[in-house]
Amino acid sequence: KLRCQQVISYHEEPCGARHRSFCLNGGICYVIPTIPSPFCRCVENYTGARCEEIFLPSFSIRTKSDLFAAFVALAILLGTFIIGAIYFLCRNGHLQRANVVQYDINLVETNSTSAHHSHGEH
Repeated sequence: KLRCQQVISYHEEPCGARHRSFCLNGGICYVIPTIPSPFCRCVENYTGARCEEIFLPSFSIRTKSDLFAAFVALAILLGTFIIGAIYFLCRNGHLQRANVVQYDINLVETNSTSAHHSHGEH
């Protein structure tokens, strides 16, 4: 690790007075002699070429978990609604069929009774 730091410090140099305010939000400015423009080493929660962007990983993770929770809740709600609709439609269809069967039985009984009375009167 020390050897790696020595190599890095050998290649990079702190920025001079000319680039003193190049890095934003507490970033540390440095230059590499073979590259003409300066670079920034950003402090925690900042990113970008000049440390100009706020980076909050916990917010990003929380947003994804909130989105997943909302999706799961919506799926459960939609599933419950579909099951309820199927149950309601099947139950109403069954009641209507039962009423039709009852109506047919009454017609048969009424016709049988009418036929029985008309035969008895003749």
